[in-house]
Amino acid sequence: MHYLAAKKKIDDRSLNRHFRDNLIAELPVSNLKSPLQVLELGAGIGTMVERLIDWGLLSNAAYIAVDADSDVIRQARQRLNCRAAKNQEATGRLSVEFRCEDIFQFFKHSSAETQWDLGLAHAFLDLLDITALIPHFCTVIRPGGLLYLTLNYDGEMILQPAVDPKFDERIMQLYNQSMDARIINGKAAGDSKTGRHLLLQLKNAGTELLAAGSSDWIVFPGIEGYTADETYFLHFIIHTIFMELKAQTSLDRTRLDAWTRQRHKQIENSELIFIAKQIDVLARITY
Repeated sequence: MHYLAAKKKIDDRSLNRHFRDNLIAELPVSNLKSPLQVLELGAGIGTMVERLIDWGLLSNAAYIAVDADSDVIRQARQRLNCRAAKNQEATGRLSVEFRCEDIFQFFKHSSAETQWDLGLAHAFLDLLDITALIPHFCTVIRPGGLLYLTLNYDGEMILQPAVDPKFDERIMQLYNQSMDARIINGKAAGDSKTGRHLLLQLKNAGTELLAAGSSDWIVFPGIEGYTADETYFLHFIIHTIFMELKAQTSLDRTRLDAWTRQRHKQIENSELIFIAKQIDVLARITY
């Protein structure tokens, strides 16, 4: 959960800025009698709810936030309650319901519910099989409704300066392959090229693509180094790569250990530049 909080500002600056105006222009007018119906998948600790409040999009809205992790749902409720109390915001026109449930189970139970005006998934779809997810997601959004799908990883992670160029490349190759091969509860659970594949899946599902653009994570040291959140974020990324690859028999474990130590040292010395290629997509349901 610390990681999810630490990356919020990184996400904020990475989101494709043109999409905000596009999203606002395409959303239906809402009021007390007809609030905006919003569904978010993989809501995490609620950073997208906070973001849309800041953008002024939820003044009249009914928001369903779904995540399978009860701990992050609990944290999301606490963050939203704390925010409302601290800012004394008029949230009476906004109702937020957090649901702790597997996404596909949620779809099974939601067929009889009112369809949503806006569907969201933020930095989440690369953890799922989008070929299975997208058709379900499209069916619960009303005709003319929108899908705003952000920070979808698209197969390239760059770490500079190099430790060992060939070994660096091999690590990134194996890390992407580990995403493609991930199985959770007997289901495919990842795609290292989600960004580009998402465009095709949405097209095949019959949606109208309204906008697509880059939303890369880029973290580099300023004159005073990194912020505390950036430091934590970078250490977490390196640790995640190591944990994913430590059992790889095709990698020399001694070299991997040394590579990991060197990357952590680069962060501590404010030397590492990190880039992850990502894509944002805005689409309209046409059926």
